[in-house]
Amino acid sequence: MKVALVPIYVDYYEALLPGVRKSKEKLLQKVVAAIANGHEVRLFEWVTSVASARRARRKLGQTKPDCVVVLPLVAAFSALTDELARGWHAPLVLLSAMAGAKVPAGLTMPQVVAESQSFGCQAIANGWQRQGIKFYALHQIPGTPEGDSALQRLLMSIELHHQLRHLRMGLIGEPFAEMSDVILPKKEFEARTGARIVRIPMERVHRLVAKASKQELAEFEKKLAKTFVFGRFSRREKEFSLRAAIAIQKLVSEKKLDCAAFNSHGFQGLKNEKLGLMCALGLTLATSSGCPMAEVGDLCTALAMWVGRKLGSAAYYTEMDSAYISGHNWLLLNSGEHDFEWLRPGFKPKLVPNSNFTGVNGRGISLCAPLRTGPATMINFTPTPHADRPYRLLVCEGTVTENWLPEMQVGNACFRVHGDARALYEQWLAAGPVHHSATSPGHLSAAIEILCQLQNWNFMRVG
Repeated sequence: MKVALVPIYVDYYEALLPGVRKSKEKLLQKVVAAIANGHEVRLFEWVTSVASARRARRKLGQTKPDCVVVLPLVAAFSALTDELARGWHAPLVLLSAMAGAKVPAGLTMPQVVAESQSFGCQAIANGWQRQGIKFYALHQIPGTPEGDSALQRLLMSIELHHQLRHLRMGLIGEPFAEMSDVILPKKEFEARTGARIVRIPMERVHRLVAKASKQELAEFEKKLAKTFVFGRFSRREKEFSLRAAIAIQKLVSEKKLDCAAFNSHGFQGLKNEKLGLMCALGLTLATSSGCPMAEVGDLCTALAMWVGRKLGSAAYYTEMDSAYISGHNWLLLNSGEHDFEWLRPGFKPKLVPNSNFTGVNGRGISLCAPLRTGPATMINFTPTPHADRPYRLLVCEGTVTENWLPEMQVGNACFRVHGDARALYEQWLAAGPVHHSATSPGHLSAAIEILCQLQNWNFMRVG
């Protein structure tokens, strides 16, 4: 993403604070480094007057960046930024730089003036508010892990807004019969977002499954054995699982998919001798390689996984078991899919037969391993055709704890929520979610809310 970084500075304070400009150059470089970690930075000349603000505004119109970050280096005057942002309609960020997390001993007023941009930031925000300009405000310490992470996550929300216009979603096979909640109407979604839903018939999978060579299978199994412990499988079950995984990888590459939904069930899947088992291994490998993939043809959850993986670096295809809720915990399960980026350190993942479903060629290879502990967010996407906006992202923040159930032979997690787990589930249920979700590392609700604002989607948070 192309990010224009516009520093705002006035020389009003230089007589009071010798050397202040040089210190602000260091601050600017910290912000440049944070943005450059994932984006193309277009650093503008320092805006120091209304005239230079006007020149910068014209340059923005000519270069058309995807996002503008305005960085006041001192308590600047709002007339400059009023002129800079006049008529601007693309994403705009006001970066208010903190100097520290606590007030230092012996703080003097000149030091406050030298280190604080907050007076000017409030004036800038007021000027934009008066013009009706939409913007996002971030108040962090540049150059710190927390501050840089917050800025990068905000920019990633904006980048997702742009990427959605070019998103390629694969629907491999047909959605599970009569699961109407997983359906994402193609024509409307494409028209509203610019994304493309690529339909891939299951016959294409069958042909690729049959086409995999013995050499491909041997090399693939050898590669997996370096990372995983293989459980006990019949020869046919292992072979078809590997063939299906290879086929899915080829489809992702061939169709240039960003995310996808597969359906292992039905007459084209479990009941068909050309496939005949659950393809959890193939979905896990696709997700772990950057193309999040849901089961049962659930494109809604595929999109939620794409959002979660972009913002949180991993996505776990999730089913919440509401039959057992204790205290502050939800039990998260699935049918054997995982994401290698979220494996718990110290556990060697095991490849085991799928514990849920059996097909004509066996159960299929699934991954059994716990998730890494720490903050996490459940994400649920659905069309909302009778609401004021066409789509909604529903989230719940919590924590993946150490507890898990290895005897279930699938990935699972204990998700501690902030409040009474049963009452919060009632709120989740009352919201009308799709029956699958994505779960991703980190507390992501703020970033997801920004994405919804940019897309004109509804946002809802439980807890």
